Amino acid sequence: MRVDFWFRRLRLLRSLAKKKVPHGTVAASVRVQENVRIYIGKKCSGFEIGEKVQIRRNSTIEAGGRLLIGPEAVVGVGNFIQADGDVEIGQGCLFGPSVKVFSTSHDYGREGEIHQPLSKGAVRIGKNVWVGAGCVISSNVVVGDNSVIGANSFVNKDVPPNCVVAGSPAKVIKEF
Repeated sequence: MRVDFWFRRLRLLRSLAKKKVPHGTVAASVRVQENVRIYIGKKCSGFEIGEKVQIRRNSTIEAGGRLLIGPEAVVGVGNFIQADGDVEIGQGCLFGPSVKVFSTSHDYGREGEIHQPLSKGAVRIGKNVWVGAGCVISSNVVVGDNSVIGANSFVNKDVPPNCVVAGSPAKVIKEF
């Protein structure tokens, strides 16, 4: 393991210990590249990163709720994962560049209020999911195992397993 990967992992472990995050684990084989920003909130209820996970350069992770990244997953270049609710990324997932995952959304419809309250949700991405470049996955979405999400898609509804979805909003275009 290269020294710079080791140093970034050690710094992340210290941050988890300092904030006393329950279930705060980072596997020994995790690779964190340069310019990765990981923010761990005071109310973080869990933070787990599995074996052989790669978090590529210029990515940002905000863990205010619970974040679980399964083994052998790849968080691509310039990704943004906002986990104020629950975010689970399954084993072997591959994220292309500039993917965004949000576990919160603003409530709307209150007349006369500029700042609307946040509603927290959950995002669950199954095993072996391939997320194309520039995709946005919004809160309260479940992506089934072995699915493919086409580039620049907006996923705001559940994705069944073993299929290809694309578009804005994403729709099933092929099943395996």
